[in-house]
Amino acid sequence: MFGRAQVVAVPMFIVMFAAIARSASNSDAPQAEPASAPPPIPVGQPGRQPESVNPLTGLVSVSSANYRPLSLNERWVLYWKQNYLSAGAYAGPVLTAVLLDQASGTPAQWGGGVEGFGRRLASRLGGAILQGTVQAPLGAILHEDVRYISSSQHGFRRRALHAVIFSFLTYDSHGHPTPNFANFAGYYVSAAVATSWLPGQHYRAGYTFSTASEQLVLAVPVNLLQEFWPEVRRKILHR
Repeated sequence: MFGRAQVVAVPMFIVMFAAIARSASNSDAPQAEPASAPPPIPVGQPGRQPESVNPLTGLVSVSSANYRPLSLNERWVLYWKQNYLSAGAYAGPVLTAVLLDQASGTPAQWGGGVEGFGRRLASRLGGAILQGTVQAPLGAILHEDVRYISSSQHGFRRRALHAVIFSFLTYDSHGHPTPNFANFAGYYVSAAVATSWLPGQHYRAGYTFSTASEQLVLAVPVNLLQEFWPEVRRKILHR
């Protein structure tokens, strides 16, 4: 169940999207094709892969246009960047610890103040690392991409719908949409393991299901932010 803190967290993203929707919606109208475009890179052909981690979402994007799957070495590099070696690896746990846990005083046994926040932050960081550690090898085994697949379409509505859909899908090694099983497993395994360090008595199955399902729901606004990050940087951050 979502409490008051969860209800506050999601509108934080909505306010940001409202600020960019007006400029992004202008692209709903038909646009002229560019005079020239680089030739597409066939799936599997070598080429430089984008590895920039979003400082807020902790995600890496790859466009659905000219898609190329990750090599094993690229997966290894991304695992370290997304989970340890980037600002984005810590932004999500810090925000959720503040907006969801500290604001609602959950769990109550950890109390308030700096000490309580430190425990909640450590719990969120541990859960995030567990989630990424499960997702990375399972994604390689299942040939699922661990990056966010950004839309190649124009228009705010189309891209927003794409972001919602790809909160639950990813690409396989052939560039075809597939359920993001590795990501799902990461959420549920990390939630189950977290019951080992949380205070109080927990019904493990119920806690795991509710917590992991909450993460799945929160993936939607996070992916929306990731999809429109170029507009956020240009219109709001002026970069």
